[in-house]
Amino acid sequence: MRMVTRGGFLILNKPEGMISNQALGRVKRLFRVKKAGYIGTLDPFATGVLPIAINQATRLIPYFENDIKGYEGEMKLGVETNTMDTSGDVISETSPPVLNLDEVKEVFRRFVGVVDQVPPMFSARKVKGIPLYKLARKGQEVERETKRVVIHEFVLRGIDGPYIKFSVSCSKGTYIRVLAHDVGRELKCGAVLSKLCRVRSGRFHITDAVTLDALEHIDEEERWGRVLSNRKVLSKWKEIVVPDDIVRSVVNGRAISWMDVKRYDLPLIKSEEPIKIVSKDGVLAAIVRSRFVGEGGRGTAKRDLSPVIYELERVFVP
Repeated sequence: MRMVTRGGFLILNKPEGMISNQALGRVKRLFRVKKAGYIGTLDPFATGVLPIAINQATRLIPYFENDIKGYEGEMKLGVETNTMDTSGDVISETSPPVLNLDEVKEVFRRFVGVVDQVPPMFSARKVKGIPLYKLARKGQEVERETKRVVIHEFVLRGIDGPYIKFSVSCSKGTYIRVLAHDVGRELKCGAVLSKLCRVRSGRFHITDAVTLDALEHIDEEERWGRVLSNRKVLSKWKEIVVPDDIVRSVVNGRAISWMDVKRYDLPLIKSEEPIKIVSKDGVLAAIVRSRFVGEGGRGTAKRDLSPVIYELERVFVP
């Protein structure tokens, strides 16, 4: 059963100076699709990995939103701006102290683990339904609730005058601008983020990313050749290859029962993680969760002659 609707994940290397929605719009035009979405907003100032789900792949976005993010960046000491990066207006400036590696490493260590951050005024976070950046542009500042994030790793990569190079691995929603700002306060000289590149978002890595310029200079087939299939993106998940009859059933919303398992000799997989249901020609048909009930529907009502053991979670309609 052939059920191909072109789609999958494009790993885009977002350019500096472009908001994530603009990058998404360019991709939709290049691929001539109406349905697409991205994982993890990047500030205009930042570059790097912006995974874009195309067509039915958008249904997989929730499975990747909480993935760990990895960044490489640079902060400049001795200056603070209203945006907490070098794109903003300077609000204070001082001569930074001469620091040694051990001093900076000690400050970095203080930020590893669970950290409370105050969202910057120049951000898309909303207060009473209004994005903070709209208030900031009017010169207004409002009280913001702190946001709890996790810094898994914060590594000093070098010091060159007022510039500190670093890499950081963190949870979803971490503001690297705020991290740089807070480090500057700890060093008692202030700091702003001067460069930032996201090098990893879960399984998506910068080494596999493509630029918008590169996409514009290749033909449509080559563009689609850069898109990872849904099945490949979920390659680490357990999967069950099923016959066409089962594919037709699941795309019509019917879960896989014990009778299906027995009839088609399907494997029984006990897993807390999602499981892929794949057609014989390699197309992802559905995502299921296992609920093992045993032969004969043990643990279910006797009148239930076909207990569900693979419950549908996501269906990919052709």
